[in-house]
Amino acid sequence: MDNYQKDRPAKHYNENIRILDKQLCELISKRKSISNNRPGLPPIQQIKEWADEFGLYENHLRYIFRVLGDEKRFQPKVEPTGFRNIKPVMKFYNEGTRFYYITHIQQYNNASVLNLHIDDSVENRKQNHRKPTEWELYIGPDYDCYFSGGSGSNQHIDLQFVISPRLPDDVKEITFKFIWRYRQFDKQDIGGEIIIN
Repeated sequence: MDNYQKDRPAKHYNENIRILDKQLCELISKRKSISNNRPGLPPIQQIKEWADEFGLYENHLRYIFRVLGDEKRFQPKVEPTGFRNIKPVMKFYNEGTRFYYITHIQQYNNASVLNLHIDDSVENRKQNHRKPTEWELYIGPDYDCYFSGGSGSNQHIDLQFVISPRLPDDVKEITFKFIWRYRQFDKQDIGGEIIIN
């Protein structure tokens, strides 16, 4: 559980800013709606300009925008319960020396668990997304997906995602979009997509 969810009651709150804080909440809600809850991050140069314009710390603004762009981290997560079966999938995508594949899905009463396997035929330590700090899975608006863990080496990686509600047993018509992002504190983030049909 995040520390944010364990916050103790505040010992001090300046009542003079209550209206402003409510307006901040309203603006965050509007931002989510306009961006379809995928805001991304402002360019670093833009953040620098805003920091100068409003007399704020640049690193503080970067942190705020990162948190605003990562709402899923704070969303309550569905824990798979009631194992049902394992369904074979065998979908794959090839990108250069990299091979991405899904062999099966574990079905539970309330969720599905999907493993993405990544194999590289050559050892290439310069590939940006060999160790991304973030992975997301997007299937469609009817499904919530979260990254639940991973392991591997330079040439083989296993990533696990939990999907709710449970996927149908036949996923032939489902497209899996995996989004990776490599965070760089002092530079613009690097990212991309892997689509497996």
